[in-house]
Amino acid sequence: MFSEASIKNMLFIDVETASSHKDYTTLQSENPALASHWPKKAKLIVSPKAGKPELAHLSDEELYAHESPLYTEFSKIVTVSIGQVVFSDDGQPQFKVKSYYADDEFTILEGLNKALFALFQRNPNLKIVGHNVLGFDMPLILRKFVLHGLEIPRQLMLHDIKPWDSCLIDTNAIWKFGSWIGCTLDLLCANLGIPSPKQDIGGHEVSEAYWERQELERIKTYCENDVKATANVILKMSRMPLV
Repeated sequence: MFSEASIKNMLFIDVETASSHKDYTTLQSENPALASHWPKKAKLIVSPKAGKPELAHLSDEELYAHESPLYTEFSKIVTVSIGQVVFSDDGQPQFKVKSYYADDEFTILEGLNKALFALFQRNPNLKIVGHNVLGFDMPLILRKFVLHGLEIPRQLMLHDIKPWDSCLIDTNAIWKFGSWIGCTLDLLCANLGIPSPKQDIGGHEVSEAYWERQELERIKTYCENDVKATANVILKMSRMPLV
């Protein structure tokens, strides 16, 4: 599916988020204006059209703990990992990864922003690859760039780029092969015989791990495993050895 040259041209990415505040009470205390919007968001989340009516029994406080990391306005980025596949002289793939992680969201985004500008300057045709990168990771990152006053690279001005000219490659979209149904990265890895990236914690546990146990290093490792798993999906699709 992809050539060695194409894979060398890819940057794999994954983002991990926690709730913006430790709990809904803290949000109400520290940012009452933002907190006032959560009940309306909560109603949308549990509506039948939103696809999660099974959560309708949860209070606003419980729903904040459970769902807020999925929404830019109510979340906090705690880790972003990026990785690249390089090939040895005999064609064996190897994986390099770097993570930006901290308690301060701006510190993470500033480091990532500088890296992206440097990488695009070196290679204007770089492709950014992730699982659901079109629907979650990159929109989240770009909104956070705006929030923190960071410049968006020209290649990521997605509102002004034709879909076929986009630098984003989404493994979930590839796996759909034109259908409406995709799957989680964990399920895709299980199906393709790729080691699961969820051997320690799952995405829904990140917020608790961050706020309750201060396990930033653990979250960073989990994020790096996701990036490596996404790279392995691309390698598997391209009939190449895994890393």
